Amino acid sequence: MNFPIFRLLVFVSIIVAAGSTVADPLFEKRDLLTISIAADFKTMFDEKDKSKQYPGRLVQGDSNPIDILLEVRGNSRLRNCKVPGLRIIFPKKPKDGLFAKQKKLKLVNQCWRKGGRYQDYLLQEYAIYRAYEVLTDNSFRTRLAGTTYIDTGPNDYSWMAYAFFIEDKSRMAKRLGLKRVRDNRISQQNLAKAESNLAVMYQFLIGNADFSHITGEADEPCCHNAKLLNKDGKYIPVPYDFDLAGIINTIYAIPPPNLGIKKVIQRLYRGHCDNNDVVPSTLAHIQANRDQLYETFLNERIRERTRKNMSKYLDKFFRLVADEKHLQKKIYGKCR
Repeated sequence: MNFPIFRLLVFVSIIVAAGSTVADPLFEKRDLLTISIAADFKTMFDEKDKSKQYPGRLVQGDSNPIDILLEVRGNSRLRNCKVPGLRIIFPKKPKDGLFAKQKKLKLVNQCWRKGGRYQDYLLQEYAIYRAYEVLTDNSFRTRLAGTTYIDTGPNDYSWMAYAFFIEDKSRMAKRLGLKRVRDNRISQQNLAKAESNLAVMYQFLIGNADFSHITGEADEPCCHNAKLLNKDGKYIPVPYDFDLAGIINTIYAIPPPNLGIKKVIQRLYRGHCDNNDVVPSTLAHIQANRDQLYETFLNERIRERTRKNMSKYLDKFFRLVADEKHLQKKIYGKCR
């Protein structure tokens, strides 16, 4: 697909940084953290009560322990995983150190304690977050951690697994110099064209249909598996929560109902027809970053057979968008 280079440069300047890109200390570096968390995990995971907070302690490396509160969170993982996602709350916001400026953080955990495919699931989702950063600064920063979980409950049990922190949405908005949108529902016309089409196309690339850019769940702020940022009156969606993506294909993943797909590995383009004019520049931008995307997706910590499957899944995307017939059928022909 040919696309004039000057128009691609304009597109790139739009979707990269909206403001400052200086991250909090936790997200400044990319090396693996070593942390431990002590709490009554048995009670927490048996109850899985989102309304409760559980006391705990967090230690990073040789630093002093930090008193924290823990909440379970999530939907599909809360139902299907022995170890659900956690929210870490700092009753006393640290003034210095790695967790300085943090009030609360999401921690994505390995679904089950044993490794193998469950470790791959975790590392694959982490790679999805990191790969989106390759394409735009309008993204959540993440940090991988080798984590020791110390159960202080009756089990007196501990285990080790990977986990990763996700940048808090308020801190992400401040980093970018933008304001959060708190409406429950917005008009599609309010979305920034280039940024929203990039987010939609990325979801198509990874095979994720479990999102909305115009409405939130129940009475929650917009949107479903995306946060909106206001840039000069236009809204930029920042996607998150990718465990139902086809490129991962978890054993518990099912597509959202009423979308006409039977398996999550089936790609479905959910872009808006009003944005069809920016599809060529979106694809040109993705193509320009193809090598770095592959390198980021195919993390060496992921098992080789899983990396091979991921590589094949990515190959199918690039073959599809390079074929005009398939492009018309699968992208332009599926817009809403």
